Amino acid sequence: MKQEIFEQLYRRYYKPLFLYVYSLTHVKEDAEDLTANTFVKALTTFHGGNIQAWMYTVLRNEFLDLKKRQNREVLCDEQTVEIPVMDDVLETYIQNEQRQWLYKQVNSLPRREREVMLLTIQTDYSDREIAEILGLTVAHVRVLRHRAKQRIITTSEEVKP
Repeated sequence: MKQEIFEQLYRRYYKPLFLYVYSLTHVKEDAEDLTANTFVKALTTFHGGNIQAWMYTVLRNEFLDLKKRQNREVLCDEQTVEIPVMDDVLETYIQNEQRQWLYKQVNSLPRREREVMLLTIQTDYSDREIAEILGLTVAHVRVLRHRAKQRIITTSEEVKP
């Protein structure tokens, strides 16, 4: 019975957890290891409540532990940006440049703002779920998202000719 539940949770949450942590680590092997460790730790320490939020909390803590151990800054890997296939080559090029620029901006945000933006962009979680994952209030999540957007807007205005 426990094996069956584990398999269901794994099928449901592996990909979103992996994508989230990969966007933080930019190293496939680290993301795979952190995601695997998360399943073990989250499921052995879960005591009720929202399993999804608990798994993201454990994953985030695993990432922070890895970052402390490695004592290095996470850098942007432009090659992780997915580009949709389009007929117009110029339009594809422009979209690619815009996505890379935005990806760099999000990754240059302060840690908390970056985490809120990544969870907002990569998942369909509500503000309440993001707050639970990050251990913040809903109001704080909204403030951080607003500040992040303002930073990105300010940066884009500085770049314009």
